[in-house]
Amino acid sequence: MTEETPLVRRIVVTRASGQNESLRAEIKATFGASVQVIELPCVEFREPENSAALDSAICSICNFAWILFTSQNAVRYFARRMCALGVAPEKIEPQRPRIAAIGPATAEAASAEGFTVEFVPRPGTGRDFASNFKESVRAAAGMETRNPTAGFLRGVAGMKILVPRSDLALRDRGAVDWTEVLQEAGAEVTCVEAYQTRAPENLERRVIEILHKGADCFVFSSPSAFHNFAHAAGADNVACLAREAVFAAIGPTTAAAIRTAGFVCAIESTEPDVKLLTEAIATYLKSMSHRSSAQVAPKPGANWA
Repeated sequence: MTEETPLVRRIVVTRASGQNESLRAEIKATFGASVQVIELPCVEFREPENSAALDSAICSICNFAWILFTSQNAVRYFARRMCALGVAPEKIEPQRPRIAAIGPATAEAASAEGFTVEFVPRPGTGRDFASNFKESVRAAAGMETRNPTAGFLRGVAGMKILVPRSDLALRDRGAVDWTEVLQEAGAEVTCVEAYQTRAPENLERRVIEILHKGADCFVFSSPSAFHNFAHAAGADNVACLAREAVFAAIGPTTAAAIRTAGFVCAIESTEPDVKLLTEAIATYLKSMSHRSSAQVAPKPGANWA
């Protein structure tokens, strides 16, 4: 941080417990040791209560042309279930599905589990992911006559695609769900529940504790983290907080969830990446350097409901 940047005292990170290490390291490297990083897990994850659909997909995994991973958790829980069923990613024969991952962090998680990632889209939302994927497949199909081993070989029409998702994504999907971009192009998309997303039991108590102590910036890494936070804090408290602190989102999808709820998301990284997110936080605070710390940071002891 430069001397022009307002002093940042407290940054709250809302990822699940055990998943904040890389974000904490980036924040410390950028803002220095004087900054306090406060963990407020607003989500927790668990195995599906019924894994029948997931198990069926894994046991017939070679029938799919592609697996599309949209989060690190989807990768981890899918790989965990594969292991439980005795199916190793690197030993799928005779024809293993190709792997796509939305963002470098998800791609890294997939590689760590033994998957070979062959497609990472340009930054954007889930619908951008689907559109980019569809365009890439179409472009590769045009290479078939010149390079029969191009690997894509055709457009997505008739292609079987597997999408491991959270229970929330399956429950809340609607007319604007990104998988419909692929379905409209003729792909056979199978979405299965790979994991469940829940709010921690003690979230409301922890939220109120942090609100009373104050914070400069709240960092949200998923729409569900923000929604759980907002529910635990209450509408009036969130509205008050939004005037006194800044909200940061790791990517357009999370930023859209915050704005759709009626709040300002002042900081947004271009894609789900902790380094880009931390850089976006630093850039924003530097741009606010003409303001005093009192204008940017909340006042501890505010009259929270």
